[in-house]
Amino acid sequence: MRLLRYLILFLISIVAIAFAVANRHMVRFVLDPIAGPDSVLSFEAPLFVFLFCALLVGFAIGAFAAWLGQSRWRHAAKRRAQQVSELKKDNDRLTRHLRVLERAPQIRAFASQADVQERPLIH
Repeated sequence: MRLLRYLILFLISIVAIAFAVANRHMVRFVLDPIAGPDSVLSFEAPLFVFLFCALLVGFAIGAFAAWLGQSRWRHAAKRRAQQVSELKKDNDRLTRHLRVLERAPQIRAFASQADVQERPLIH
């Protein structure tokens, strides 16, 4: 499985390098279209830089949208974890109570012995 992942990443990197070499000519990116190409808000970079940045921004927006879409499931998992925690506490409390009830005949037998007053309560 790991070998397959490395093979896929290698192939993707080869394609990205070939794409970058094919699109290495300089392009001006202008943020103020009214001022024209000599605007202060413009800069030049190779075309592949802009394309890779657009790909990265698209990936980030898609990841954020998926994260927002999964919020319902995260909240449900959080509620279930709280319920499990409460049920574990109830189980522990009831288990301790059951142990006390199982030992109740022994405690009654001990208390009914005649020499109870002679024994100190604290050792």
